Amino acid sequence: MRVQITIAIAVFVYLLSGSSVFAQNAELQQLKEKMRELDQMAQELKAQIEAIERSEQAAKTAAASTPSPTAKRHTGQATQRRETAGQNETSVARINNDEIAPKPRGFIRLPGTQTLMRLGGFVKTDLFYDLNYAGSYYGAYVPSSFPSAEQPHAKNSTLSMRPSRFNFEFRQPSIRGSDVKAYLEFDFLGSYDRTSLRLRHFYAQWKNLLVGQYWSAFGDPDAFPDTLEFEGPPGSMGVRQPQVRYTYPLNKRHSIGGSVEKSGTDVPFSTQFGAPIGISKRPDLIGFYRYENNLGHIHAAVISRSVGGLIPNTPNPNLKAEVNGYGGSLSGAWQLGSHTKDNIVFQAIIGKGISNYYNDNFGLGSDVGLSASGRVVATPTGSFETGYQHYWTRLLRSTVSYGYLRINNTAGDPGTNYHISNYATGNLIYQPTDSFLFGAEYIYGSLERKNGFKWVAPRIQLSATYYINKYPRVPPTDGESDAKK
Repeated sequence: MRVQITIAIAVFVYLLSGSSVFAQNAELQQLKEKMRELDQMAQELKAQIEAIERSEQAAKTAAASTPSPTAKRHTGQATQRRETAGQNETSVARINNDEIAPKPRGFIRLPGTQTLMRLGGFVKTDLFYDLNYAGSYYGAYVPSSFPSAEQPHAKNSTLSMRPSRFNFEFRQPSIRGSDVKAYLEFDFLGSYDRTSLRLRHFYAQWKNLLVGQYWSAFGDPDAFPDTLEFEGPPGSMGVRQPQVRYTYPLNKRHSIGGSVEKSGTDVPFSTQFGAPIGISKRPDLIGFYRYENNLGHIHAAVISRSVGGLIPNTPNPNLKAEVNGYGGSLSGAWQLGSHTKDNIVFQAIIGKGISNYYNDNFGLGSDVGLSASGRVVATPTGSFETGYQHYWTRLLRSTVSYGYLRINNTAGDPGTNYHISNYATGNLIYQPTDSFLFGAEYIYGSLERKNGFKWVAPRIQLSATYYINKYPRVPPTDGESDAKK
């Protein structure tokens, strides 16, 4: 009996110890599960912290590479708000590398660097219907290509995407307290009559020192009228060329500067002695002044050139000559009140030996010519253009523009040389979003040659444009009505 009791007690003790072990194992499993949960939570927190740190680093890089919205700006509100279908204003090198938009957007950081890059540009298709033959230049309206002799009048129609363009903007921060901006842009107008790439801009700017190919300082890309037609008025100054430029801001509103730019002389196609080639003793020298406030800007510039030519393959030194060319330009854009985006633009140019700076005259041999006595002289020229941009609503706008160009041909110029042109446009543009634009435009152009021959060629143009990586610049002002929103 005692043995049975002893065995029963032993079995009971064993069972109690086994249940305790089972309980310990269950508790251990629970602790391990909690440990796994805590480890997973720690990994998630670590990933969140790394994401926040990457975001902060990107924000610091962007802040170092782009101007602060509260920083002192030299770009007035009217310049920031004014937009054109051609978007030439976005390629402008501003003082201290200001952005035209107060809050820069669309940049990405290149992996492993602090350099930011932004892709931009647009894809544009134009449909042309010419009421009379408008010359052989494909994709733009160029009066210098109009006929030089009487021929049958003929209608013509085609499509083009040649004004389309793409660009890359780079910002590299913190080089001696200032960022470096580099800008590269191409379009598809590289040849006279077919689609091929053409370099428009390739420049870099540190502080206010600019090098590379860029708009000439003699012109003003902020004063181009808002035309759907690519070229714009023939007398506009829209040349882009290699240069070294420095701009000095006197204060927030006033700045001055100088530019040393590519020389080059447009010489007559031929003379009684043979075909000349252009020569220049020095690069073109340009000085400029700009005034800007929140309603607009004024740009004034002067130019000094050395223009001339020689007849190659002849020992006669009398067939080599250079003369001084010079000129002045005055341009601007002005907003018609603080509570509207309506504005006017203008540009006036006068001078001698400056014809190849005009929009429609490069390569026509009109920088210099021969006087009645056979002496080389700089050809006198003058031009004027203006435009008025009106917003019917926030999405619908129109621009009317006019341009006039006159070249006072020398006695030795052939009778077919370009003498006088008139240019006028009127359009209706609908832009439902920042990315899309549709429009229609009527274009009138006339050309008179030295011998008195005239040609008139009206054109109707329809355009559709998609803008790449484009965002709103500034919100509507309080003065814009609900209808305009």
